[in-house]
Amino acid sequence: MSRKRFPATARIDAAVALFAALSHPVRLRILVALSREGPLSAGDLQDFADAEQSLVSHQLSTLKRNRLVSVDRDGRRMIYSLLDEHVAHIVEDAIKHVSEKR
Repeated sequence: MSRKRFPATARIDAAVALFAALSHPVRLRILVALSREGPLSAGDLQDFADAEQSLVSHQLSTLKRNRLVSVDRDGRRMIYSLLDEHVAHIVEDAIKHVSEKR
């Protein structure tokens, strides 16, 4: 591969940060739920993640900061969704990869 076609260091670093953001089980459960169910409230995500509200809230903040989820207000409820379809592909491909029989 020619060096011209190799990603810049900043892009490699950004991809590393993306994988780090995916590396927590509660964050990954949240992303799988959003990928498969569509937009969900924080309470619904708490059920899918099987975790305490404070932990889910903290993980949602991390996912927002890493541009993996977006949030909209619906009255008093916060509704979370995947930022874009790339996130769904990454999450679903990871699940498929580990589910393959060797």
